[in-house]
Amino acid sequence: MSLIVTGGNEKLVGRWESPVSPKGNVTGVVFKADSTFEGYVNQKPFVTGTYSLKNDTFTFVDNGCDGKQGTYKVIFFSNEDSIRMQPIEDGCEERKNGMSKLVLGRKK
Repeated sequence: MSLIVTGGNEKLVGRWESPVSPKGNVTGVVFKADSTFEGYVNQKPFVTGTYSLKNDTFTFVDNGCDGKQGTYKVIFFSNEDSIRMQPIEDGCEERKNGMSKLVLGRKK
């Protein structure tokens, strides 16, 4: 069951992490209330940027992909404690491929 996001950035604020991958990696993102985020793999930072969430549309720019903006539909599920992203528009193929496979759970 998918839920439609009705609020703003506050729905995303906090720490989100993937399950452990077959290679043993954990990917995570910390979304901050000031509309910035930090991404990491195995607790090592690899990306930072700014984001906005309007209804179910997540838009962001990070320090990779030559400053190209990505726009995704964010899908909350499992009592809004899990998310996945469906690409709407992203000119960065590598990022789009990675994000399309990623499922994150809220860390409490």
